[in-house]
Amino acid sequence: MTNTQPDDAATLSAEEIAEKKERELGASYYFRIAKRIRVLMFSLVIVMAVFMIAMFSVYRDEITVENLKYFLRYIDTRQAEKSATTDTIIYNDTESIVQFGVYKNGLVVVGYDRVQIFDLTGEAILDIDQSNSAPQLVSSDEYMLIYNIGGTTFQVYNSLSKEYEASLEYPISCAAVGDTGTFLIASRAMEYRSVVCVYNKNFEQIYRWYTPDKLVMDADFRDGDKEFLIAALGTTTDGICYTEIIVCETDTEEKKAQFRITDEIIYRARYTSDGGYILIGGKAIYFYNAAGEMIKTVSYSGYTPVMVGTNGEMTYFSLNKNIVGSNYEVTVTDDTGEILYVGSVSGEITTALLHGDALYVLMDRSILRISLETGNQIEKEITANCVSVEALDADTLMLCYAGETRIIDIDRFFFGEEELAQ
Repeated sequence: MTNTQPDDAATLSAEEIAEKKERELGASYYFRIAKRIRVLMFSLVIVMAVFMIAMFSVYRDEITVENLKYFLRYIDTRQAEKSATTDTIIYNDTESIVQFGVYKNGLVVVGYDRVQIFDLTGEAILDIDQSNSAPQLVSSDEYMLIYNIGGTTFQVYNSLSKEYEASLEYPISCAAVGDTGTFLIASRAMEYRSVVCVYNKNFEQIYRWYTPDKLVMDADFRDGDKEFLIAALGTTTDGICYTEIIVCETDTEEKKAQFRITDEIIYRARYTSDGGYILIGGKAIYFYNAAGEMIKTVSYSGYTPVMVGTNGEMTYFSLNKNIVGSNYEVTVTDDTGEILYVGSVSGEITTALLHGDALYVLMDRSILRISLETGNQIEKEITANCVSVEALDADTLMLCYAGETRIIDIDRFFFGEEELAQ
């Protein structure tokens, strides 16, 4: 007896047979496409390998470390990891830390012999041995620049490497970096008391300003880096000091504005978002519009401020009006000089930070948040000896110590249950 098996094809309907053939044809089509892409990929790898061998053989003498650094300037540098996966960042050589900052979402830690950038996982994405006797840090979206105040050396970094380094003949008085990578260095020369050199992002000098009798105290770039502001200190023949304010444009020698503030030392100058500027002096804070017209003066009322600062959007200063004690009057203004807040703070102030709609005042064992909308104060205990508070983003602050930095969520810390005191 013959055992016969049913024919599978015979049991399929005409529609099922057509669907099966369509699937087989589709699979065959995509298989051919994948095969061609694989062949193309291997071909490109071979071509690249041949190209690299040919370039290194023919142009061996022209390929240098400096050329590779020049090439890296045109690659978008690394952004630090934004999402925090650690509450504490530990850094090396903690005894020499002197400057903190934020660059491309990362924490910048500058010491006498090292420059580091950390992301929020605690990883060092930049770690370079670099000797700086008195380092000062300035940064923008494009570069960060470290110079030795009163020294002659400076370096320019991105998050991948040190891009540029130079040593001048005379000491540096100040430096500034613009958002497109333009930067300036204020120094001096044998015949001039101050010389300001402006460089583009390729480290080519594009502008030079000099004066025989004034000392540059500070400078700042306006958005776009085509315009910059200089505050230069001078004295009259009677020995009275004044500050010359010069507004320059990099594509012309003609000054956009130039005027004096008499009997005043301006030691900080910052642009506002609309092209006006804020000038911080020893007696008052001066507010100007984009046309160079003074719109407001906020005086210290004859007192010497304990702390004063601006972020270009708001300014703050504190005064101790008592002969003894540690009660301070704190004032905050907007970028036109209008008063946003006046109140008292009890305790020795280390530093302060304007961020969002609040002023954060750092003291020895606590940090105080002052709401600029309501005037409400919230004080939280922290571990002693914090030296700086930095803003990472709208929601995150960093408390910087000699050996570590602690990352805090603003809402959870000030309005929730998080505690940092030990």
